[in-house]
Amino acid sequence: MLAASQPGAMSDISALIDKAFDYRGDVTLDLKDGTPVVGYLSNRYPNGTPSDRTPRVEMMLADRADKLVIKYADIANVRFTGEDTAAGKSWEEWQAKQAAKKAAEAKQAKANN
Repeated sequence: MLAASQPGAMSDISALIDKAFDYRGDVTLDLKDGTPVVGYLSNRYPNGTPSDRTPRVEMMLADRADKLVIKYADIANVRFTGEDTAAGKSWEEWQAKQAAKKAAEAKQAKANN
């Protein structure tokens, strides 16, 4: 499980948020008030938006229809606690499976003729 080397260090938090954004599983954000927030980090705004320059993330939570917005400044730590749903699923593996599937279909078609 990855986590900030020194929880609360902004450069560490920013780097972990970037990794969490690329992660395809749930993460846990430990907030500075001690609250853990578990969900999928769906968006990050390291420089804020044109209308609000506050760096923040958006998370999708299992028990909410809307996204939860959390400021970078409120995050003490980022933990990668959920399974990465794409782990071990490389392009090469997909291609090999497709080739095997086509070969099996061709063999079946040949056997039926």
